[in-house]
Amino acid sequence: MTRATLSFDAEALRRLSTTLSGVKTVFDAPGAATVSPEHLGHPRLAQRVDSFTRSWDDTRRVLSDEIGGLSTSATSIADGFTAADEGLAAALPDEEASS
Repeated sequence: MTRATLSFDAEALRRLSTTLSGVKTVFDAPGAATVSPEHLGHPRLAQRVDSFTRSWDDTRRVLSDEIGGLSTSATSIADGFTAADEGLAAALPDEEASS
């Protein structure tokens, strides 16, 4: 009987989750400071920069939520595969579990 093999690196998913959590932390940091016209030399340019900043803040919040969800999912997948692997290994007869 042919045996199928599934390789899974739960630790890689846990590292991914940690990395994504770090990215989320950066995205959750306070936004850019308000730009005044005297810093940019023209009031309309300052207005455009301010408009972009407000729009980016909204986008950043959405991305942060999505990244947080991916981090949680990566951890859940790693936990699920680990639990399934341990359960399957425990269900094998002793001679098969050691091979």
